[in-house]
Amino acid sequence: MIETPWVVGTPPARPLADGLGAELCEVPAVTFDPWWSQGARVEEWRDRERLGSGVSAAVVAVWPEAPGPVSVLDLDLDAWTSRLETGFALWFAALSVACERCREGGQVVAVTDRPEAKASAGWALESALADAVEVMAKSLVQVQRGRGVRINVVSTSVRLAETPPSSWQELRGAVGMLLATDGPGVNAAVIRVEL
Repeated sequence: MIETPWVVGTPPARPLADGLGAELCEVPAVTFDPWWSQGARVEEWRDRERLGSGVSAAVVAVWPEAPGPVSVLDLDLDAWTSRLETGFALWFAALSVACERCREGGQVVAVTDRPEAKASAGWALESALADAVEVMAKSLVQVQRGRGVRINVVSTSVRLAETPPSSWQELRGAVGMLLATDGPGVNAAVIRVEL
């Protein structure tokens, strides 16, 4: 890792930012309704943040406050929108800004919540969101290829399961390993930190 990464995310990502020795640039706290009435706040944030100084490395972690398992059948439309669509919109905003701020040859690491396969009951929305972020990251790799910006994903169950404190060290280690990789080669990778 050459310089301290720029960390973009929600307040629950603060332990990750602290562990990387970085400040946290918070995405706006919004809850979308069916009319996306708070979309303008997200666009204003994007417009402001994309004009900031360039960085060689960015870490993006758009995590909900207190995730908990729930059956998809128990969700109403508002809960679905809040847990999945709002999350995806904020991921899009944060990842796109991180890519724009990243200098040529730099890299972006997205860190997603993903349940372990054997403990995934009730975590369908989090799994769907992690899949969507992986697809978005691979699409952004194509967009950023000409600038040499590498984009990788680390997915983890650290926040979704009862894990020992050392789990956060393992997560930071996986992110740090990607950030320490110099030059081309590791791009569009998905590293799963199973605990």
